[in-house]
Amino acid sequence: MEDLPKEIQNLVLSLLSLKEAARTSLVSRSWRKLWTRYPNLCFDGSKDGSTDVDSVKIERPKFIETVNSIIQQHSGIGLDKFSVRYSLRMDSDILNRWICFATGSKANIINMNLRPKGNYVGPTKQVHHFPLEALGAQGRPFIRCLFLTNVSIKPHSDICGFTKLRSLHLHCIQIIGDLSGLLLSCSILEDLELIACSGMIRFNVPNLSRFGYKGTAIPIVLHGCSKLQKATLTFHPTWLEQDNNKVLGHVFHGIPSVSAVKMLHVHANMHTNLPVWSSQVHTSTTRPACMFLNLKHLTYEILIFTKAPNRHSGILQLSRSLLLMMHFVPVAFGHCWHGEGVSYHMRRHDHLKTVYMSGFRCYRAQVELLCGILEMGAVLEHVTIEPMVRIPCSPGSVNLGIPQGEICEWAHRTQNGL
Repeated sequence: MEDLPKEIQNLVLSLLSLKEAARTSLVSRSWRKLWTRYPNLCFDGSKDGSTDVDSVKIERPKFIETVNSIIQQHSGIGLDKFSVRYSLRMDSDILNRWICFATGSKANIINMNLRPKGNYVGPTKQVHHFPLEALGAQGRPFIRCLFLTNVSIKPHSDICGFTKLRSLHLHCIQIIGDLSGLLLSCSILEDLELIACSGMIRFNVPNLSRFGYKGTAIPIVLHGCSKLQKATLTFHPTWLEQDNNKVLGHVFHGIPSVSAVKMLHVHANMHTNLPVWSSQVHTSTTRPACMFLNLKHLTYEILIFTKAPNRHSGILQLSRSLLLMMHFVPVAFGHCWHGEGVSYHMRRHDHLKTVYMSGFRCYRAQVELLCGILEMGAVLEHVTIEPMVRIPCSPGSVNLGIPQGEICEWAHRTQNGL
């Protein structure tokens, strides 16, 4: 092993877990320091399951002591990834020492996840400040991926060290400064994800190929993103917003740069009890036909909260827009759909081959939508409908309280009706 080049040694070590690599020091004296060049130092002190396959679980009472011991013995040579996941508050001096170790070792990937348990809305009142300047203090740029959660940053255009950055994920971040100015120096940035960031998002990233956003429907302006291939947009309007149904129109009218993407995933919550429902649904479906010419895959997942689903025909209006996949999820307290007697003309879908509808309960609008799809789909090959709601977001809540006999009745009515 000691006769192999250091690059090969690091590769072999990376195939082991951190604990296994540390045990190699017991093999012989010549191997005693071998593990100190282990390339991935990923520490997880949270109680829930780890999302990082490289992470080593450490009990909370021993977390700080264990991490300090490892980084004190580690040589810093060949460090590729440094990750900390911890949900309890700790002294800022300790965190700064860990960050200095990661930046001093020129880690290619840095992930600081300090999100408190149950905090998914935004950053807490007191968060640790992550020194972006430290990433440019080593003489030459080295950081390729930067993932930050529940910290504060002060970006500005004079910060250097980001010319090699390819992925930037900011989750629940207090941004104090000019993020767009910092992104101007990220000349090869390809992957950008923003979760729970407030204010207007405006930047110019010419090589951006993937963009992800999660939060309220705020203005998003992407200049010069001609290479954007994939966009994932998740909107969660607050209960205090009187116009919280604007999310649909916002996708098509508020973010024009996504019109060139090939893959678009939209997730939104809507509340039909507000009077803006009909106008917003109509606005969202009136996009000029020249938009989304490159779109090949669309996932449009809308969770609609309503106490009386029969009073709204918005689902049929939505079908007039691009339709590749639709999950209908009525969170309703009613039983049957009597409808309003209103019909909408549906566009042809001559390229549509597969349709999947979950939560199909023989509501009139659902039946009309399905019949319209069957009539207007010239090359349709597979149609799957089922009464149970099967989506990743809390499927138990939308199926809660529905008797099995009623589900069987829906399935029987659907079989006889079609």
